[in-house]
Amino acid sequence: MKKITLFIMALTLGVAAMAQDGKQTFTRKILVEQFTGADCGWCPSGAERIASAISGNNNIIWVKHHAGFGTDFLTNEIATAMTIFYGGNTYAPAVMFDRTHFSSSNPAPVMSVGQVSELRDYLAQAKAVATTCKVYAPEVSYDPSTRHLSGTVSGRFGDSSISENTRLIVFVTEDSLIGRQNDYNNGNQAAFVHMGTVRSAITNMWGDPFTVDAENDYSFSYNIDYTLPDGFTYKNCRVVAIVWQYDPSNVNNCPVLNAAQSEYLDRSLGVGEVSENCDMRLFPNPVHDMVTVQLSSQQAASGCQVSLLDAAGRQVLTRTVNGTPTLTLSLQSLPAGIYLLRVATPTGIATRQLVKH
Repeated sequence: MKKITLFIMALTLGVAAMAQDGKQTFTRKILVEQFTGADCGWCPSGAERIASAISGNNNIIWVKHHAGFGTDFLTNEIATAMTIFYGGNTYAPAVMFDRTHFSSSNPAPVMSVGQVSELRDYLAQAKAVATTCKVYAPEVSYDPSTRHLSGTVSGRFGDSSISENTRLIVFVTEDSLIGRQNDYNNGNQAAFVHMGTVRSAITNMWGDPFTVDAENDYSFSYNIDYTLPDGFTYKNCRVVAIVWQYDPSNVNNCPVLNAAQSEYLDRSLGVGEVSENCDMRLFPNPVHDMVTVQLSSQQAASGCQVSLLDAAGRQVLTRTVNGTPTLTLSLQSLPAGIYLLRVATPTGIATRQLVKH
């Protein structure tokens, strides 16, 4: 188990924090954990509903555990362990928000992926929970020649409320993993693109305990020293940091206090892109109705144009993005076929092939 080291942080708050009972509170990044599997025929449409519910909200971190409905090529020890949050029988598609019990019809934090309006309601409830913890986006550096990942996860508390049960988890997630996916609307998909999959833990999967430096704004820091396993495509990987309360005796007393994620380990987009200066991911792909386009926060802030072109090169849809890195597009009115999604920013152009069923 790695030790959390203390350091002196120079803190600059972009927004004035609210005062509540003398405590400093911060903006919450909501951790959305979806449970899915390649044999889950309703999971692609469940992912589309989640994508629609979170559209326009850049304070979301969405990850996926391949467990709850059998196993597949992405099921790992972490995913299997996380099924404890069902509180009983497992199923998919399922989801939980900040590992908090919001749904009275479920015994524990995990709930079924219902309608978009229901998901938005639970997101609003999660957002309304005040937090005195702030986690900064992990600062990471990756060396492809050695597969060595280094960096720092840091944050602070608004008071001394950290307890002996407070833990820090650092996960590695990966996008654009191609594999089979059952789909009750569409049959088995040999080239389905899986996104946001939790692939490994840099800390203990349940997190490492840590302390804060009370003399320096209750700050904390964790040093990343990790070798990325073989088989991971580093350019599609991110680091996700989660601060939460670990209570192994009660899954309904394990709330996430806050979370953050890094940019991709490599900003270049790889084969098929026009520019290495425009970072873009889209999911799900193939898609039925709703597709989510995800940009880096820096590129979204600079402004960009998102266009969808059909197989003949005709522009069938266009949107302008200013500030929000996540954009959800409705393709319900478009016929099935192969499309090209094009994102143009001041620093370059990226394209992705998109299949609509």
